[in-house]
Amino acid sequence: MPEHLVVDGDGHTFEPADLWVERMDHARWGDWIPRKVVEDEVYETTYTGGVIRSGGRELQDAMSAAVGMTPKEFHDMLESLRVAGGHDPHARVADMDRDGIDVAVLYPSMAMFFGPNDLIEALHDIEFVTDCQRAYNDWVAEYCSASPERLFAMAAVPLQDVDRAVSEARRAVGDLGLQGVFIRPSAYVDELPLNHSVYDPFWAACQELDVPVALHPGVHVDTPGACRKFGLVAESENMMITNMAMDELHGGSGLGQAVGNTVDMVVSMGRLLMGGVCERFPRLRFLFLESGGGWIPTQLERMDEQVKAFPLEKRWLSLLPSEYFRRQCYAGFEPEEWNLVACAEWLGTDRVLWASDYPHPEFHPEVVKEVKEAVAGLPDDDQARILGRNAVEAYKLPL
Repeated sequence: MPEHLVVDGDGHTFEPADLWVERMDHARWGDWIPRKVVEDEVYETTYTGGVIRSGGRELQDAMSAAVGMTPKEFHDMLESLRVAGGHDPHARVADMDRDGIDVAVLYPSMAMFFGPNDLIEALHDIEFVTDCQRAYNDWVAEYCSASPERLFAMAAVPLQDVDRAVSEARRAVGDLGLQGVFIRPSAYVDELPLNHSVYDPFWAACQELDVPVALHPGVHVDTPGACRKFGLVAESENMMITNMAMDELHGGSGLGQAVGNTVDMVVSMGRLLMGGVCERFPRLRFLFLESGGGWIPTQLERMDEQVKAFPLEKRWLSLLPSEYFRRQCYAGFEPEEWNLVACAEWLGTDRVLWASDYPHPEFHPEVVKEVKEAVAGLPDDDQARILGRNAVEAYKLPL
């Protein structure tokens, strides 16, 4: 590997509108298949399960009026947020060259949202959900094949059915060559927490496959997480409503990202570290992404203190939570986090990844410059680790 390889540990695809239409069985699923319809070259509506998943003429008229735009201006504003590299791998590699990124590990956008508690009835059909996720995994494997030495992806799995999740993990890794699996930081099976034994076959399979499990949040009400429990976003099957603040009671994607992502991750990390999962599966690697990283040292300190003060947990833990983390976990940071270096030094400089979030709105082209400036005061080996080597080790990238 070249010195100071730069690896984006958490980038995204933005799935093309026809992904599922082209890849799913129309005779079986018909109008349930996710699809996008454009009316009058202005109104975009995405359907899933025959229900509006995003957009709609009436809603877009109301939203454009609320911000003082015409429907065409509102459409053009949304269009300006889209980046070709989200669905075109060649455009993405060109952007990576521009930004100084050597390798990227990819997560989905729309395919993030197939949770067990969705308001769309079709998404309670586990066979339909599985087929949707298989279609995404097939597509992203093809996307990465355009530049297989630079693009790597994580698989979507239907964890609400553990046996199906195991099967799809094996297919995605073994047949498609994906680097691991991601889940949302949430309960899946009957709202049972992630440290419940019902999930153990899934953890065991991932450990056997020697692939990481990444916990990656998403702002929506399709899981029994913070956005739903605390009303951080409006409760709707239409993601344009949940992702854009409609009134002062609902913060949309902003409040969901700032608060919901972190709350869900704190709870899930506690379940995995204090609930015995890392004890039972000592070779399984976990990544905690897109929820900020600055809170992790403080939370680990508190977890350690509680285990020491209330040692009943010692019946099933042989290590402190921070020791499990340092053994088998990684934290994802955004480069602008002011405490990145301090946290890396506390956690271990071998436990930290950085993330661009490309092509989502949080991304900006100066991201590599920013992370290099952030770590410039560290020893050269630690800089190399944070810039790329840790991601190579966490994902076991074949470089």
